[in-house]
Amino acid sequence: MTVTAREDHVSEVYGDVEIFADATAYFDRQTAESNPDFWSRCGGRPDFRGKRVLEVGCGHGALSVDVAGDGADVLGVDLNRWRVKFANDLVLSRHPELTSRVRFSATDVQDLSMDEPFDYVISKDTFEHVDDLEALLQAVYRLLKPGGVLIAGSTPLYWSPKGDHGRTGLRVPCLHAVLPTSIVMRAASRHKGYTVRNVSDIGMNGYTPEQYRRMFDSTGFEQLEIRYNQGRRVARILGTLRFISFLEKYVTTGFYLRFRRPGV
Repeated sequence: MTVTAREDHVSEVYGDVEIFADATAYFDRQTAESNPDFWSRCGGRPDFRGKRVLEVGCGHGALSVDVAGDGADVLGVDLNRWRVKFANDLVLSRHPELTSRVRFSATDVQDLSMDEPFDYVISKDTFEHVDDLEALLQAVYRLLKPGGVLIAGSTPLYWSPKGDHGRTGLRVPCLHAVLPTSIVMRAASRHKGYTVRNVSDIGMNGYTPEQYRRMFDSTGFEQLEIRYNQGRRVARILGTLRFISFLEKYVTTGFYLRFRRPGV
């Protein structure tokens, strides 16, 4: 998984109790709010009992822990080693009953072996950060069993009103999408405190909806469903404008998909 990787690491260890407490509060918000939203936007939560599940871009681990609680055997992978350490430590401290069912690794998806393929691959708010998404999709295809399912969702996409994720420092929605690129990169450089030459330097890939579709179509997946502009009312209103071709990349806030590897 080649992710646009320039991130602000606080430490390889927690540094102080406040850092751990902040991360724990974030984990709890993900569990209480973001995870239910994710399953709703994806069309519902599968029955994970007895399944092998891979989460791509697991972050602090909330979604993986959630799925392990359903009775799945889960591996969460992420390139941020600090978050992986946090996730493993949190399971030990708060969910010891799950230690045999969920683990986290700072591993590139493309480096995972095929010894035991997965029933499901899940990914939440990660695809918009991956530089070589086509390679990631190929790796996911390889790691799934025939008939296995990929469930993924990403929002906000870069060109949508809040798609810079606040990383350019431009506080008005849409400015990053309509201002000249040179101005946006200078603003991002000031905001981040290092030279930003392209969107990859702020951890985004900048793909348009058309580019995503081309990559999806180039895989061998059977596309069961793709939902666009799920969630809040504003996103749904913008979604009514998606079919105006010159507006599509600016009003497509996100996608939620279910793909299946063909087979039994």
